[in-house]
Amino acid sequence: MSPCHCSLNNDTLYGDQKMIASAQEPEHCLSACCSVYNDLLVHRQALRSDMTGKAMTTSREKTVRTAKKAVNVKDTAAAKTSTRRSLVGNSAVPVPRARAAKGAAPGAALTKERIVTAAIEQIDRNGLMGFSLRDVARSLGVYPAAVYWHVATRDDLLASVVEATMADVAPETGKLPWQDWFRELFSRCREVMRRHPNVAQLVGGQLVANASLSPGMIDRILTVLIAAGCQEARIVEMYNVVIATMVGFSTLEFASSPTDDPGTWAAQLQEKAHAIRALEYPTLARHLPAMANRAFIVRWQNGTEAPMDSSFTAYVEVAIAGMEQVLARQ
Repeated sequence: MSPCHCSLNNDTLYGDQKMIASAQEPEHCLSACCSVYNDLLVHRQALRSDMTGKAMTTSREKTVRTAKKAVNVKDTAAAKTSTRRSLVGNSAVPVPRARAAKGAAPGAALTKERIVTAAIEQIDRNGLMGFSLRDVARSLGVYPAAVYWHVATRDDLLASVVEATMADVAPETGKLPWQDWFRELFSRCREVMRRHPNVAQLVGGQLVANASLSPGMIDRILTVLIAAGCQEARIVEMYNVVIATMVGFSTLEFASSPTDDPGTWAAQLQEKAHAIRALEYPTLARHLPAMANRAFIVRWQNGTEAPMDSSFTAYVEVAIAGMEQVLARQ
């Protein structure tokens, strides 16, 4: 028979956990002390069971909260990634976002059209020598890297500037006689260069303008030449005559003035023209009063300040008359 715990005093009963843990359940003892001891064991086992259950519940809840947090983080990351991607074919390609420069006000989305417009404004204001992609980016409130996403190089942007300014130069075909069609073409081109004189030197003086190849304009010029009776054997020569007539006079008329002290430069040129000696250059001296500042070479202002309208009209008529003569002799 297992020993009875009646002999245990209260200190031993409540203080010695090792004795309690290793104690065996008494058999057939009805004394009050054994009843208390038995009740204590039952209460202790219930307490342990309750604490174990709570611990498991707490651990389970913590695991669930951690899992939910991980899912939320993953979903948020996926959402951010998807908003910065666009589909190209079947693959997702990250789309760089135009990063605003410090202090820049938020505006419309950056596009090539906005970049070209800003470039035209920069060229009109500062000329080709003072033009840079960095200044274009600054005017748009973005960093230069954002501009390079839309245009590869400075020359690429300049070609786009020419394309934009010359977009509506060629009239529609089939509505005018060929002579009037070319008159309209030449006049439109001159008007574009009058509005953007710094672009004129780009069109007439730099091959980079060829990158702005406009198939529509070229096709219309060839169509009108053929309608005028130009034979296939002469089409290249006549086309070159048209392009030279279109840009030649206007690029000279709107040539840029010196940027370093233009006032002093203009005054010196006037003095030089008036100092020409009549005995040495009699013909020039006789016509100089009429030519001064109204004729190429002996002028100190370009077409924006001193337009050459009558000379342009004469130039166009001479060009068209010569085309008529060539076409008639084919």
